[in-house]
Amino acid sequence: MIRPRRAVYFDLETGGVTEKHPDIQLAAIAIDEETWAEVDAFEAKIRFEIADADPEALKMNAYDREVWDRDAITPAATCVGFADFLNRHRSLELVSKRTGRPYGVAKLVGHNAASFDGPRLMSLFKKHEQFLPADPRVRDTCQRAFWYFDETGLAPPENYKLATLCRHFGIEVIESHEALADVRLTVKLARKLRELALERRAA
Repeated sequence: MIRPRRAVYFDLETGGVTEKHPDIQLAAIAIDEETWAEVDAFEAKIRFEIADADPEALKMNAYDREVWDRDAITPAATCVGFADFLNRHRSLELVSKRTGRPYGVAKLVGHNAASFDGPRLMSLFKKHEQFLPADPRVRDTCQRAFWYFDETGLAPPENYKLATLCRHFGIEVIESHEALADVRLTVKLARKLRELALERRAA
């Protein structure tokens, strides 16, 4: 079932920034794009080898060994669970190049996701030979912020990190580095940027 005006905001936390570092947490929220209401949520802590991770990245990303030992699931199981979640929130119709048949996928949105989270997510699914039911063209609030400051000529903040941009636009930030908390911040930033764009259009 295709659900128009539905978007899946997501965040993939990692144990470092290089390809060799593991994925450690995946979270997502499905949003009704007309009302901005949160309609569903997904969160998974991912099993990984501690030796493969950067200790500083684990510290920054709220890693707790007891929590992971208790709650973490395998990367393959994470893919299965997230694919099920995405299938519940398909909003776009694509056409298969191989068969010519239409099929539904979810629309992904994230912060700095076009260059980092998106490719990492696709690599995770490919590694475990699972189909990612999402549009590979990830929407990115970081890129949208770049365009906003370019087009308005307003002075940007010191950097384009999620928390920095949120504070710049008056959005309350509670530092946690939990993936689900970052997803909710991304939704708030996207909503603010949308409102500002509509205001400029109406002016």
